[in-house]
Amino acid sequence: MRLFGLLFMLSIGLMLCSGCFGQKGLETAPVTGIVTYNGKPLPYGRVSFRPPAGSPATGEIQSDGRFSLSTYGNGDGAIVGTHQVSVTATEVDAGVMAATAANTEMTVPKSMIPKKYTSFSTSELTAEVVSSGKNQFALELND
Repeated sequence: MRLFGLLFMLSIGLMLCSGCFGQKGLETAPVTGIVTYNGKPLPYGRVSFRPPAGSPATGEIQSDGRFSLSTYGNGDGAIVGTHQVSVTATEVDAGVMAATAANTEMTVPKSMIPKKYTSFSTSELTAEVVSSGKNQFALELND
């Protein structure tokens, strides 16, 4: 009887916890856009949107400069609200980093865009994601 009670309590606890872990979190909205560098589409790299609270959204930049963001799942967008934005594009992303010889230290990939864009605190890029309406952003990077 004691074992039955213990199993019953354990199953109730698991059911309560599954509700906690199954939630997605804060409201998201689909986000797409294009990244240009010196007026031309940036064909590689990664875009990140960071809200004041909650998980950041990220997305790979495609060969035409376009991106779409995901926060909790594939293509769900970014959390609704104001975001700081960063863009990274390295030699690795561009496919131009030289191979590292065996038994040597791996070098840090060089940024292919100005370093200021790679940090939320220095990029000066922001975006306002709304719950209804278009969330299409043009991120223009320059030297």
